[in-house]
Amino acid sequence: MHIYHSFTQLIDIKQPVHWAAGFFDGVHEGHKRVIESANTPSALRGVLCFSPHPLAVLRPEHAPLLLTPTPAEKHRLLEELGVDVLLELPFTAELAEMPPLLFLDALCSASQVAGISVGSNWHFGKHGAGNAHFLTQQATQRGFRACVNDMLLHDDEVVCSSAIRRHLAEGNLHVANAMLGRPFSICGTVEHGQKLARKLGFPTANIAVPSIAATPAHGVYSVQTKLNGTLYTGIANIGTRPTIAENLKISRLEAHFPTWNQGEFYGTELRVELLRFIRPERKFASVDELRAQIEKDISACF
Repeated sequence: MHIYHSFTQLIDIKQPVHWAAGFFDGVHEGHKRVIESANTPSALRGVLCFSPHPLAVLRPEHAPLLLTPTPAEKHRLLEELGVDVLLELPFTAELAEMPPLLFLDALCSASQVAGISVGSNWHFGKHGAGNAHFLTQQATQRGFRACVNDMLLHDDEVVCSSAIRRHLAEGNLHVANAMLGRPFSICGTVEHGQKLARKLGFPTANIAVPSIAATPAHGVYSVQTKLNGTLYTGIANIGTRPTIAENLKISRLEAHFPTWNQGEFYGTELRVELLRFIRPERKFASVDELRAQIEKDISACF
């Protein structure tokens, strides 16, 4: 997958491109439908998105936490869907002021547009003045395909990033995973911790959760990860470790994989997938009580 960050860079592309346009946070089942509809014969499949989230620029106080907070994870998911070209435009105040007609002018001048696929709720350009109806009109005038996809439903609820964030926060992991079409995951670098879990007999891989990341309800989960081609299953706590006295409480994931020596993999990039919610996070009266509960949690997962 070739990645570009400006209209002018698209001059390198010699083939027509069918673009799927949106923000695509989470690359969920609804997003997949839009991207898969970008399928004009003999054209490349392209994705047009923005970074950061538009609200992070326009109204930072309302910017959502992200299901795919790291570009690398978002890029991986897009590439798995067969995307050939990614145009990831920096979202700026200047771009927000561009009228939708000029935005399309810039895209069509920079690339051979075979088609543009969007969701039916898509808006673009200054004040969101561009919509699916506007796009369809422009497609007729400019000679490209416009594919407007209806919103996907799961149990009569619209599949969208905000719904997935809400279900995660409420502890409805099974619904969030169904909407994503895969297990929700947390990605990051394995860090050195205080090694308290190792002293308890349960060494963990510790990953700090980015401040812009959407997280599930704090608690213990059944999880899995793949490293060097091997799949490992285990348990993970996501939260602030209320039993442990610390000067600074941050949200972190601590994963224990019984068949894996976590200590060998400090500095490794890890993607931990959440499979099932076990119990809420809580404060224990003693470390011994915590150890006993961890043993019960492991028994619940295996």
